[in-house]
Amino acid sequence: MLSTDVQVREAQQLVIDVFKSLRSDLLSVYGNIEHTRKGDSSPVTVWDVKVEETLRAALEQAYPEIGFEGEETGEWGNRETYWLVDPIDGTSSFIRGLPFCTNMAALVDKGHVIAAVIYDFVNDVLYTALKDQGAFKNGEPIHVNTTRGPGNQVVYSLTRQAFGHLQEAMHELGIRLILPMGAAGYDYALLAEGKIDGVIVVNTQTGLYDNAPGLLLAEEAGAVMLQYDNEVGVQRHEFIVGAPSVVERIEHSGLI
Repeated sequence: MLSTDVQVREAQQLVIDVFKSLRSDLLSVYGNIEHTRKGDSSPVTVWDVKVEETLRAALEQAYPEIGFEGEETGEWGNRETYWLVDPIDGTSSFIRGLPFCTNMAALVDKGHVIAAVIYDFVNDVLYTALKDQGAFKNGEPIHVNTTRGPGNQVVYSLTRQAFGHLQEAMHELGIRLILPMGAAGYDYALLAEGKIDGVIVVNTQTGLYDNAPGLLLAEEAGAVMLQYDNEVGVQRHEFIVGAPSVVERIEHSGLI
């Protein structure tokens, strides 16, 4: 297992190195690649699988005691400590040549995320976080915005079901709710660096691999969570996460 911060950082760096090594290959087919549909009708390309298999092979060689769970190829090895991976978060954007796609990975230990990587390979921007050690963009600390007030706040919704109701509730609180084009990892990064003020994840089909890396990044950047399920750690999947003032106002309103 990874028993020290140094070992966790070294494992995180390996993930970063693999993601960055694949950037030129991904850009060579960005916006110009065939795709098929999975059982849930979501798109998948050969590069979703190649990124996942390349990362799994590198981690298995360096850290055979750590497990792996990928969106495309499933579970491998240890289930107490493992990497949870979304090889291309935002495949729809990747196919269309839209800049809302990232490589994502979260290191899960005893049910809690302790390290995260979100790599915006289109723009070569790296987001990282370690539990209790902050959030970073290209090595520089980032934080959620704490200065914007009602009337100037924007929250993204990953929830399409009942979006109209959510939008009306947010409007009453002076918050603009947007259903964005993009993907979860990209949205969490925007929250963590203060460009938006919250993310809503309720009544939606986002997987744990969609949420885990971005949640650690956002929370380490100062975001707080209003939770609607009874899960803990990586299993959380019904929540609003955002700047403290935004989440507090939503919670006290009772509108959601």
